[in-house]
Amino acid sequence: MMSYTAVYARQFHDQLMELPDSLYERIEHSIDVILGNPGLLRDYDPPYEAAIPPVECKWYYVPSTYKVIYVTIDEPANQMRFLFLGDTREDPLHRFDRMDKS
Repeated sequence: MMSYTAVYARQFHDQLMELPDSLYERIEHSIDVILGNPGLLRDYDPPYEAAIPPVECKWYYVPSTYKVIYVTIDEPANQMRFLFLGDTREDPLHRFDRMDKS
């Protein structure tokens, strides 16, 4: 199976650049892992309407951190678009308030 190509949304990239080096490295490692193993991604289907993101997506919890990566997959283009870097400490009812809607 081929690996996917990563495409970072501007917001995701900006979020990454704000992180301390150790956390940045863990997230980049997780991105490398899921690009080659998309089966590790889970459909994001929250149990309450207020936590639904503006786009249908998948998610991946970054081990040993409090970060969650939200991704969409473009099968024909063989790309994963990294949309948003969430934080498990955030209020789930307002998790996507800061997410770009474009």
